[in-house]
Amino acid sequence: MSLDIYYNIRHDSENMLCCLPGETDWKPAIWHDKIRQELIESVQGNVGSYENPRATGMGSNNITSFHPYHRFWGGDENSRPEILFQFDPDDDWGSINCKPKGMLHKGKIVLDADNRQVRDFYEMPLTISTQVEGWFVEALIRLNPFIRHSDFISRMPSTSPHLVTPNVLNMRASRWRTRNWCRSWTKKNGTEVIRGYMWDKMTVERKAQNSTKGMGIATVAQVKEIESLNKGKLNRGRRGYGKTAREEVNGDTTESDGMGTN
Repeated sequence: MSLDIYYNIRHDSENMLCCLPGETDWKPAIWHDKIRQELIESVQGNVGSYENPRATGMGSNNITSFHPYHRFWGGDENSRPEILFQFDPDDDWGSINCKPKGMLHKGKIVLDADNRQVRDFYEMPLTISTQVEGWFVEALIRLNPFIRHSDFISRMPSTSPHLVTPNVLNMRASRWRTRNWCRSWTKKNGTEVIRGYMWDKMTVERKAQNSTKGMGIATVAQVKEIESLNKGKLNRGRRGYGKTAREEVNGDTTESDGMGTN
């Protein structure tokens, strides 16, 4: 099912129901925001907490909920996940078959604020803060090439989903990458030029290890030089939602099958 399809909504005496356009199979549904606090509480307390606190937005539940896989992650060099030091992706990255399913909650289809089904990824927390960090966005997209920026937005509070756009998240990740010698793994205008610039700054040992670990933070002058290499080169994703990394790498613009998939 396409990420861009909006469900029709109706209510009976007990439930909200949803149905795909042109169909008559009405199914129980619920908005993600209605269960947001419940989702947050389900992974708090005795489950664990982040060693490096995540950025929070306005509102009591505008947070990135706990995910045990990310427990020790942070954006600085001492806590950064290894995948953010990896310079070039593995050869099969972008072709890995890890299609998502649609999120369900107690048998109900979970919809975002625009009535599209929230896509379910093991790698993603159940809720995302509107202030989600660029390094975290980059890390998850590297972990799963099917993840889109819109998958982050669908997990944000419905009171402000349109204050954060895919382009905002893309810019957060881009700014972080530039300062931290982290190249984009997706094929966009300017990425190969930037890759060449960063590659030339790496030692022979780092090239052999395919790792930027130990390079530290780029200087102000280096950041400006990297930004100048990409100046005026804008990559627009299809239909405003952006392509997945898989589509960028493979030139794949087909829709995946299955409910809630892209």
